[in-house]
Amino acid sequence: MHLIDILNWHLGHYPLLKAEDIYKLIFQGVFGPGHLLIDKKKEQENLYREVALAVSAKIGAEVEPVDPDGLLVRVNLASIVGSVTKTERLFQALVYTAQNFTPQPELLTSRLHTALKWCQSALPQEAKRFQTIIAQPQHPPRHSTTYVENYHPAYRVVLSRLWSPA
Repeated sequence: MHLIDILNWHLGHYPLLKAEDIYKLIFQGVFGPGHLLIDKKKEQENLYREVALAVSAKIGAEVEPVDPDGLLVRVNLASIVGSVTKTERLFQALVYTAQNFTPQPELLTSRLHTALKWCQSALPQEAKRFQTIIAQPQHPPRHSTTYVENYHPAYRVVLSRLWSPA
């Protein structure tokens, strides 16, 4: 799958996608989930709490594409609400991914520029904002207020080989 295909997929499922959301998607595809797992116990508690609250999340699919190489996916938490087994499996996948995925920062610039070109044609109203974000990156990246208010995103990024849709 090409980056353009991934961006089109996300725009199709989340038509209110903004520049910040595109940046976060690209960032996750390059860096994976490693920035989340400083404290495993705390992350496990957060995951269980967030899964319990994820009933309001509006998911495009159980699994969403994140990077063109197909290494990573977003697993939507709403798809595992009520399943302790799946929640624990997702936590183990998250830990494994954080420990074993090697970030590829050298890919960030080219992916951002590809996304900018896509944005200029697919979301021209967001192109200037996306260009600003590229010039002054957000760390950590955050979803736009519009995206949060409309889609209530709740997911974790894991290696795709560790999670297949039910």
